[in-house]
Amino acid sequence: MTFAARALGALSIPVLTVPLFAATADAATIPKPPTKQLPSGLDVAPPYEPQRICDPTPKPGVVAFAQLVQGYYAATSRTTYGISRNCNSGLTEHSEGRALDWMLSVNDPTQKAIADSVTAWLSAPDAQGRPGAMARRFGIMYIIWNHRMWRVYDPSRGWAAYTGSVPHTDHIHFSFSWDGAYKRTSWWTGKALTTVDLGPGTGTLPPPPPPPPASTPTGYPTLARGSSGPDVALGQKVVGATPDGEFGPLTESAVRTWQGSHAVAVTGVLDQPTWARMVALGLVPSRTGATPTNTRQLSTTKVVAKPLVSRRAPTAWKPAQTPPRTRPSGTTGGAAAGAATAARTATAYDSLLSTTLRQGSRGAAVRTLQRALGGLAVDGVYGTRTAAAVSVFQRTHHQRATGIADRAVWQALRTRDFPLSGYYTTVLRQGSRGPAVVALQRSLGVTPDGVFGPRTHAAVVALQGRAHLARNGVVGSATWQAVEAAAR
Repeated sequence: MTFAARALGALSIPVLTVPLFAATADAATIPKPPTKQLPSGLDVAPPYEPQRICDPTPKPGVVAFAQLVQGYYAATSRTTYGISRNCNSGLTEHSEGRALDWMLSVNDPTQKAIADSVTAWLSAPDAQGRPGAMARRFGIMYIIWNHRMWRVYDPSRGWAAYTGSVPHTDHIHFSFSWDGAYKRTSWWTGKALTTVDLGPGTGTLPPPPPPPPASTPTGYPTLARGSSGPDVALGQKVVGATPDGEFGPLTESAVRTWQGSHAVAVTGVLDQPTWARMVALGLVPSRTGATPTNTRQLSTTKVVAKPLVSRRAPTAWKPAQTPPRTRPSGTTGGAAAGAATAARTATAYDSLLSTTLRQGSRGAAVRTLQRALGGLAVDGVYGTRTAAAVSVFQRTHHQRATGIADRAVWQALRTRDFPLSGYYTTVLRQGSRGPAVVALQRSLGVTPDGVFGPRTHAAVVALQGRAHLARNGVVGSATWQAVEAAAR
């Protein structure tokens, strides 16, 4: 599991939300886990199936499991859950709609009792001594809760210590196999699963969604207000908007400002001339193999925009790549290089540190907050539920529960979701020493001796390979972000 930090990432697409329930109960009144008539045969245990594609639509098995447990315990606890996240959030099953965050807190005795009961029920052996029997009947690959992780594909480890950057003390994370995600396991079918389908395109599941066409002059789609997805986030980073992947009015304004200062017709649309200018300045990578040179348009040209709006069409996913370090000559090149560096090293929260939100606030910043907290309707309206979720987050992070999203809340979100962001501009290689090396080693699971030696180099190269980065063993901003995503 990974979100931008925890499984509930700051860059998540709107989560599936469910009603809040006002009833509470003492921990002693927690009911036993749900039961039903099940076959004697047990589903085959799935291997670890990491994210391969971008398809964040919540899958039916995940939704059904969430509704089962959330509804079953509705009488004893107020709970919410979230499933989906956008595809620029690092390697995470949330981006395939097959991971669930159930919002239960260790700081609430009733919620902790529920979480402990459910995680024990799923991971325990059955009467025949088969470990993790209930998890296998739901097609759950692994569970993370309260500093510990349990894996159905490695039950001998039991509940092992989990040292990722997010302790999972305010939610349980469940990642599902593809069979579990599509309700093909015995809890739903009444028949034990005997084969494993490794996902779309590998067995009997539908083929993976096709990548979007790249027939435009730049290889980038034309995007306007209402569009969403990783290309929106990429453009937002360049123009200085919050890179949440949602093209709203603030993004449109930022695009207009950027266009006006870079000799591009001011349309408020991420259109082909705008992408071409970004490519020419080295701010985004070329997708056509060529660098456009004739990108200037007269500011007096009247442009009638007919945007092709992207509606989260699932695409083949690759981790975000660092833009090439093209540096045009002259002072403009220096400014462009600085902008490119800022785009590579900024987090989703940096531009919001001075923003204070409270009940009655509205807009893109509220949506970013709601996505980060999870379990809320991402409607951009700071209402009572958003305030309550902020208070819970504040208590979890040892802050005064005011229900107001202030600088301390944004900083805590940044630390939670981007714990290595302070090192993004630090370059490490074999021979490097110091605290940055220790942070890197801890994230990679290497003995943290502070010396970048052969073992650390090998771990970095392996990580770069998994993240589809250059396997050079040098840790720059893109590798730091990949390490961070893998740790999540």
